[in-house]
Amino acid sequence: MAAGSSEYNYQNPIRRDVVSTGTPQNSDNVTIRFETNNPGPWFLHCHIDFHLEAGFAVVFAEDIPDVASVNPVPQAWSDLCPIYDALDPSDH
Repeated sequence: MAAGSSEYNYQNPIRRDVVSTGTPQNSDNVTIRFETNNPGPWFLHCHIDFHLEAGFAVVFAEDIPDVASVNPVPQAWSDLCPIYDALDPSDH
């Protein structure tokens, strides 16, 4: 969708790495479109620190049922809990 238009262009959509959502007086809509071909959590965020502090970020969870089979938890991760649990409580 181009600025000022309410029609989607599915044949040759605009591709950008930045986007403006307008101003408080003249707001606009933003559509984010991406292929869902890589299972797992994906963090979408802005690189402006005060935006992150204000919560302007989101995690997309793609293909949740297949995450464990596509990206299994390494044994080293499973080994961390017993190691941590064996520590003296003052070291937690």
